[in-house]
Amino acid sequence: MKKIKVLFIHHSTGGLLLHQGKIRELLLKEAPQIQLWDHGYNLRKNIFSFLAVRTFHTGLSDQDGKMTGTDYDINLSNNSPKEYDEIFSRSSVDGTLKKILSYDIIAFKNCFPTTKIISDDMLEEHKNYYQNISDNLQKYPEKNFVIFTPPPLRSEATKSTYAKRARELSKWMKEALTHPNVKVFDFFDLLANNENVLKREYCSPLFFDSHPNRRANSEIGLKFVEMLIQSGCNSPMLCVERLSFP
Repeated sequence: MKKIKVLFIHHSTGGLLLHQGKIRELLLKEAPQIQLWDHGYNLRKNIFSFLAVRTFHTGLSDQDGKMTGTDYDINLSNNSPKEYDEIFSRSSVDGTLKKILSYDIIAFKNCFPTTKIISDDMLEEHKNYYQNISDNLQKYPEKNFVIFTPPPLRSEATKSTYAKRARELSKWMKEALTHPNVKVFDFFDLLANNENVLKREYCSPLFFDSHPNRRANSEIGLKFVEMLIQSGCNSPMLCVERLSFP
């Protein structure tokens, strides 16, 4: 059985989804041919490993979730679309991009600050970045890519007009980023309520914290695994039908 290597690029929100959603455990059960590697924040020098894990300064972790002690020099302040656009616009011989493209499937996400969209101009700017990203990914038709829509903020951390634009961005991404080797994982829609903010049942007890809680990650982790299996199969519908979880 051919092994399919996946790289998931993330920071704290993605790290919580990975661990609390038990993504690796589900893949091992449902699709053992898929090996999930992930890349958090770049490593900090002279930092204890347990602290690195808690702050998501893990660099590259292997298919077993073990830190490898290296990173790909992925400089992302908040996983913004601007920064991803810059990375995927580079030449394929660039050191960072070359390492990213060594995987069969590349999944990547933005952090929730991306959904604090304070103006229509900012919304259009985000759309342009995502369109550039998607267009650049067409240079690599042998690879599959999963782009996350950015997660919503909780109501205490945003305004209704900002949140409405965030919903519009998510909807646009699903409709516009339709290349054959690109799938959009609508993280925003799975997390947001009708007011376009993080569902109350998915909120942390800390009123200022927009990270989705364990319940959110547990429920949505199943959906992410489905997406990875679809991306790794020649016949996506057949793969989904083989899943044993609800």
